[in-house]
Amino acid sequence: MSEARPREIFERWVAAIGRLDFDALRELLHPDYVQDFPQSGERMRGFEAFREMVEHYPGGGISDGLEPDSAALIGDEAQWAITPGYTVVPLASGGAYTAFNRTRYPDGSSWYIINVFRLRDGRIWRATTYFAPEFPAPEWRAHLVERITRLEPFPPAT
Repeated sequence: MSEARPREIFERWVAAIGRLDFDALRELLHPDYVQDFPQSGERMRGFEAFREMVEHYPGGGISDGLEPDSAALIGDEAQWAITPGYTVVPLASGGAYTAFNRTRYPDGSSWYIINVFRLRDGRIWRATTYFAPEFPAPEWRAHLVERITRLEPFPPAT
């Protein structure tokens, strides 16, 4: 698998998680896989922990509502983003790839998921995952913005 390009790995990841294909997911994850969830202060190690998390996801499979058409990957060159707290963070550089997708939670709410992946030996070695719910646009800035579809995980490159 070490010859696979990052985009291929990502596309296989989206397809495998959408089908809950644990054999394919095992092949995509590095034996030393570690996933961090900074918002909840958790770290998960290894494929078996990952699999158990997916299998015990409240309300059904973690892939329910995964929208592959709204999933995207960036990472062929360094890119940056500014958080709501105005902190500049890298989206991708030095072998890191950022994947965006939208999913529906068991309660019916839509959330955006951002995964920052680092690859090693052609497999996903490290992942840091952030979750953000959709929310209504505030009226106070309506005159400053244009409305966009919520299906776009990030604006198209121009």
